Amino acid sequence: MNKVVTLSRQFGSGGAEIGKKLAEALGVPCYDKHVIQQAAEKSGISKEHFERADEKRTNSFLFSIAAAHYGGTAVPIQLEDIITDDRLFIYTAQTIKDMAKDPCLIVGRCADDILRDEEKLIRIFVYADMDARVKRICELYDLTEKAAATLIKKTDKRRANYYNFYTSRTWGEAANYDICINSTRLGIDGTVKALHGFITECK
Repeated sequence: MNKVVTLSRQFGSGGAEIGKKLAEALGVPCYDKHVIQQAAEKSGISKEHFERADEKRTNSFLFSIAAAHYGGTAVPIQLEDIITDDRLFIYTAQTIKDMAKDPCLIVGRCADDILRDEEKLIRIFVYADMDARVKRICELYDLTEKAAATLIKKTDKRRANYYNFYTSRTWGEAANYDICINSTRLGIDGTVKALHGFITECK
């Protein structure tokens, strides 16, 4: 497989598990939390800082100016005067670009927009029915249905705000992706199989 795959996902859709299994089926590495680990190692900044800012929107007027000047993503890392959280995004974006030099699958973190100029890029969005998401989060985190639903809504909002802030696009909008798939309909393994077939058929 000579492509780079990005996978965005609703919280509770099983996207992380789907990404891992899909990468295994494609024979490529899957980068999820590995992105912030490597960004921390390359930058020399504590991993805890990256974890705190991971897929969370920050408010920076300075970053907005810089991003507008440079086209929206991956502002040159030399802009040392950008505030800390936005510098973390810059290091994360550069790490994603470095990872994408070889075939791989990257989960979340605006990778589909950061890599939008990649010729062999395939962009996936995984979503699921709310009932199924609540059930999954209840089981994973031992929460009540009410608490799970609240966590889902807050996490999706956080991811959307982060994505919408750092890109010129809208998180979850079908036009931003090559394929959107409801994991409830096929289950985890069925979704992996369907996505694998789609990817292998893509030119």
